[in-house]
Amino acid sequence: MIIEAGQVAVVTGAAQGLGRALAAGLLDRGVSVALADTAQERLRDTAEAFTAGGGQVLPVVTDVADAAAVRALASRTLEHFGRVDVVVNNAGITAHHVRPLWQADLEDWRRVLAVNLLGAVHGIRAFVPHLAAAGAGHVVNIASLAGLMAVPFGSAYCASKHAVVAISETLRAELDMMRLPIGVTVVCPGYVRTPMTEGMVTLLQAGDDTQLAERLPAGFSTEQVEQVRARLEGMVTMMEPDVAAERIIAAVEADRLYALTHGDVEDSVRRRVEGILAALG
Repeated sequence: MIIEAGQVAVVTGAAQGLGRALAAGLLDRGVSVALADTAQERLRDTAEAFTAGGGQVLPVVTDVADAAAVRALASRTLEHFGRVDVVVNNAGITAHHVRPLWQADLEDWRRVLAVNLLGAVHGIRAFVPHLAAAGAGHVVNIASLAGLMAVPFGSAYCASKHAVVAISETLRAELDMMRLPIGVTVVCPGYVRTPMTEGMVTLLQAGDDTQLAERLPAGFSTEQVEQVRARLEGMVTMMEPDVAAERIIAAVEADRLYALTHGDVEDSVRRRVEGILAALG
């Protein structure tokens, strides 16, 4: 799908980070954008900044975990702009606690799945019927590299992002079978410099491992903490959000199902795929 002036996009989690960068990239191309987020003041400030730059935006305070709120977002967008062309299900959170799966807090599980997985489901349910009626459009679901590989001590987040990859693949297959001309792109970025990832950078830049150890399960030895640090340092190649946003928009325009923003993760993805293929004998 070619992104061009006159189109309308909806971006959730748009007040900061990757969501804001995606909105900015779309606005630069003349697209009007409905900005959705739970952070009311930050959303207002973001909308004001975009408007001052000449962008056409509609800020809508929205909790994507609430299906009715996402339906209301769709209604307000259509009432205000008269159309929707691109839907970006970007809003996401991480768990409060870093624990092994068998000790993970169930409330963390419910909260993470409600936002990361059901938030995308709610967006699909609210907007795809309108895209289908219009006969064109594109759905962008922001997953993570955690949707393609294991993330120790991040089971809820990892499961939610694997599920976002799965529903994106399923949605694409369903749309193809029903011959509906709607594109789907699932994005699996590595670490993008956002408020959600800055905390990890702070931990890794600390002079010692005290803060990192405090985030890990009780009883970790010094050697185990060092192993975690080494693993994280190997994963953390921070990308600026505007760079990631441009790569995502390019993937949409190329109608790619999968979009990986970070080129240095090939080995990690390859190991998983080769492990699956090896099981076939």
